[in-house]
Amino acid sequence: MNSSIKAKLFTNWHTMRRVALSIGIFLAVMAVWYQDILTGLLSAFFVFQAVTNTGCMVAQSCGIPERNEIQPDTDPEINYTEVK
Repeated sequence: MNSSIKAKLFTNWHTMRRVALSIGIFLAVMAVWYQDILTGLLSAFFVFQAVTNTGCMVAQSCGIPERNEIQPDTDPEINYTEVK
């Protein structure tokens, strides 16, 4: 197995990742118990997100990444003339 894949699978297990895995396993058991395909697909979705550490459940994965480059000052200088 590739070391980057192994690192992604076995590191950075935070609380929300464990919760997603627990929900996925619970839904998988319920899908088998009730023989429901839709619940099985939903459980596969949660397990996939937990195992690959993707999706909006994980920290800062849905946020917009910050730009590191400095933005030039594009505001032109405005001159005002007082009218009496």
